[in-house]
Parts: sequence; C-alpha cells; structure tokens
Amino acid sequence: MTLNDCDDSRQPIVDIRGLTIAYGDAVPSVKGVDLVVHPGEIVGLIGESGSGKSSVAMACLGLLDGSATVAGNHFSVCGTDMLEAETSDLVKLRGSRAAMVFQDAMGALDPCMRVGAQVAEVVKRHRSLPKSKCRTAVIDLLERVGIPNPEIRARQYPHQLSGGLRQRAAVALALAGEPDLLLADEPTTALDVTVQAGILDLFRSIRDEFGVAILLISHDIGVIAQTSDRVAVMLDGKIIEQGDVEDVLLEPQTTYTQTLLRAVPTIERSERSAPSASRPRNAGDATVFSVHDLGRRYRTSSGFVDALKGITLDVHRGEVLGIVGESGSGKSTLAKILIQLEKATSGSVAFEDVDYGGMRSGRLREFRNAVQMVFQHPSGSLNPRLKIKNSIREPLTVSNKGHRHAERVRTVLEEVGLPADSGDRFPHQFSGGQKQRIAIARAIAASPEVVLLDEPTSALDVTVQAQVLELLARIQRDRGLTYILISHNLAVVRAISDRVIVMKSGEIVESGTPEEVFDAPSHPYTQALVAAIPSVDPRERQRLSSQAKSA
Repeated sequence: MTLNDCDDSRQPIVDIRGLTIAYGDAVPSVKGVDLVVHPGEIVGLIGESGSGKSSVAMACLGLLDGSATVAGNHFSVCGTDMLEAETSDLVKLRGSRAAMVFQDAMGALDPCMRVGAQVAEVVKRHRSLPKSKCRTAVIDLLERVGIPNPEIRARQYPHQLSGGLRQRAAVALALAGEPDLLLADEPTTALDVTVQAGILDLFRSIRDEFGVAILLISHDIGVIAQTSDRVAVMLDGKIIEQGDVEDVLLEPQTTYTQTLLRAVPTIERSERSAPSASRPRNAGDATVFSVHDLGRRYRTSSGFVDALKGITLDVHRGEVLGIVGESGSGKSTLAKILIQLEKATSGSVAFEDVDYGGMRSGRLREFRNAVQMVFQHPSGSLNPRLKIKNSIREPLTVSNKGHRHAERVRTVLEEVGLPADSGDRFPHQFSGGQKQRIAIARAIAASPEVVLLDEPTSALDVTVQAQVLELLARIQRDRGLTYILISHNLAVVRAISDRVIVMKSGEIVESGTPEEVFDAPSHPYTQALVAAIPSVDPRERQRLSSQAKSA
C-alpha cells in the first residue's frame, strides 16, 4: 500500500508530502518523506538510530533546533501548515491539538512537582476549567490511563512511582489538553515485558476511547506489530516501505525490512537462529561464585524492605547465566553484591571458594581484576573527557597487566570490531552500538574471568543488538569467560544463556536451561513473562491484549 492507496476520506491529522529536513550544511537527514495519519489510527514508524524518524516526530510539533531547515510540498499537522507556521501557531498546536510522550518519562516529568499538579497545570491551560472541576478532571484522567489509587498517586512525586506508572503519568500529561494527535517516541524501550504489554494495551485503549490518532516511533518491531494499524519503515532519511501492518511485517517487500525482521531475537526462533546456537554448551563443573541463603535488607522511613530473600545459587566456570525479572525483582541488587558494590545483610558469598568476608587487600585486588562489568548505558560509564584509549587503558594500569598498554588497547578494539585508530577519539564521536562495543572492550582489556552484563542491549536497534549479541557470544567462546547476563528481554537471555534463573520480589522462583524455563515454564510468574513478550507477528495482537487485561 502506498500513500495514495488509503481509502479513508477523512481529513488527515498528519499530512506529509515530500518532507526534507537538513541540519546546517549537512546532508539532509530526512529526504522526501510522505506520511499520512488519519483520525483514530495508529501508525508505526520503524527505523534504526539515525534513520530520521525522531526528526519527523519533532518536526510535527515544531521542536527542531534552530539549525534545522524544513522544506516540502505539503506539511500539515492538525490543520496547521507547519511550513508557514508562526510561533503563536505552534503554541496553539502543542498540548491542545498535538502532544508527545517521550522515551524517558522521568525526564519528561518535573521531579519537584506532584504528579497531579503537573497534569492539572496542563488541564488549566488548555481546557479552561474552573479550579473546582480541575481536580476531578485530573483524577479521572489518571484513572483512565490505568493508574491505581489515582487520589493517592496524584499527591506523589515522580520518583515515588514505578517505571510503568511514570510512563502512564506521562501519557496522562500528554492527554490532559485533549489533543487530536499523540506522538509517542520509543515509549516502552526501558520497560519490563509485562509493563510494556500494559502500556501497549493502553495506547490501543486511548485510540478507541479518546479517538486520538497516534504516531508510534520505535525500533522494536514487536511493539509496532502489536499496536499499529499501518507501518512505515525508514532508512537513511527515506520511507522505503509502508502499508498495513500485516502486509509489511508478514510479507516485507524490501531487503532492509526483511533484514530487520530476521535480526529480532525471539523466544520461538532462538533455537535455530540465535547467535550462540552453534556454541557448544561446555560449562565446567568448577564453581566461580557460590551464594548461600543470601539476604539484603534496606531501611526505609516506614520500616524495612527485603530486596533479596534466601538466594542460593552457584555460577559455574565458562557458563552464561541469565537472570531475568521485572524491575524491583532484586536482580540488580544481586549483581551489585556479587561484584562487591554492596554488602549482604545475611548469608554468604564466595568467589573461587574464598568467602567475601575473608578477602583482604591482596585477594580483593585480584578479585577486582577477575570480575568486570558492562553497564546498561555506555555513555554514562565512559568518561566523556577521556579519549577511548585512555578509558580502556585504566583497567590495565590498575591490574598491572604488563607495560605494552598501547598494543593491548589496539588489540581489544580490533577484537570488538572497531578500527584501531578509534582510541584517539572521544565517546560522543561514536554511535550507541559502537559505544557499547567500547564498554565491552574496556571490560575484557585486563583479561577477566567473569563479566557481568547489565542490560547490555536494551537501548540498541535490532540489527545492532544482534551484532552485539554475536560479539558477546564469540568473545565468551574464544576466551572461555563466565557471563552473568541481567536483562528484562527474555529473547536476548535465551539467545546466549546456558542456564536461566527467574527472580520475583527478591526470590528465585524458577531456574533451569533456556528450553526448560521458556518452552515449559512451571511458575505462574514465568508463564506471565513469556506470555507478555510482544510478537513480531501482528496476528498475535489479540493474545497480547487478553494477557494484559488479565494481568
């Protein structure tokens, strides 16, 4: 289906023809885009980082920076001509006619204002309601977006809400002005699968209940498949394919769309196509970590919270142990204790048969060299003021691994697939996938025995994610490393794990091989996690919707 094939005769909410966006003197990042969104329709916009999809969304609200030049044959949003719009026109458009839900809900909400007050501010501005009716409208809106106990939540600050509730609050904030168009930019990227399923169901409910048109921007094809009516695929600033979601995702016409679909790790397909499928499962019997009856308790203003309760497990040399669970399940707390960034309240932890309590300075130094970590956000773990070679050299200097540091830096950069001269550049000069490769290079530079991977692919595009998973599997195979992989993405965990443990409320509720845990889960919680995974098959939408409503 092309732009002109749509038989909807209603006036489009978004009508874009030949849109071009350039920043300064650079080559245009958006080139001749045609896109239409009709009332009550959800249109998905798929593309990798740098494809131009976010520029299109920001242009729809007139939020591009001053260096941007926008041109086109026609560009209207909610009846506003965006090519001729004055500042006053854009002010009227934003909030009351079109609104945006950003990826980072915490960044979109004011941390110093109560949630209800923030929503009320938008209601007052765009609906002109008297103060007596404003509070009722706010509570009603919070309730309609699925926030439980809205009277209580309205009095709380953003940091007091979970990630899923914050995202729902951000949606309520966007809907407060009763817009005709909702722009959602990667709204579920950092959310757990069950929370993500709820948010996707929320978007469909918003479309049905409010009649709002939604332009959903994402690199997650499962999210698009389970939410959108139509989909457009962007590559290098152009829309290369668009049409009904089933037509595009079930019978893609372009090689690029076919490549995207093949790169998506899935529970169903991982046995035959996962990066690690050819790697022999040869984890040894030697125990690297031994954890017995581990507990971690935190003091709060209202008493105590047990983040970990009675955790007992062994991590064997040469294996990949996947740890899955929702936010608050305790998986990150367990990782921090394993790497000695936190201390346990009860129980014991030993590394290579040496109890943590008995480690003195010399043995502790050896432990720091033997155990490294790759964090979720490489931009935050790399010093922006240090050249890459200096960041990678740091663990070598600390560990005293010889004196040929420059040669070692070049070797590990080459090992992770980056040019040797990358060491002379700064972090901001690399893409997200390249920065994650740098973080991996830094972790393996000093030849550790164990690497903890904390959500290493959560913010990456599907093709980059596949490349990073292949890289991790190859390094693990070649070096015989032990991996502990923490993730809320079950497909990623299955792709490279030898063994999986499932955590809930600080406890291990299920463990076993990936086949045992994901093909035949025995615990209701694991069953719910597996059922909530968004399929890339749009025909599975009804199943996902039923799961979200019953959760």
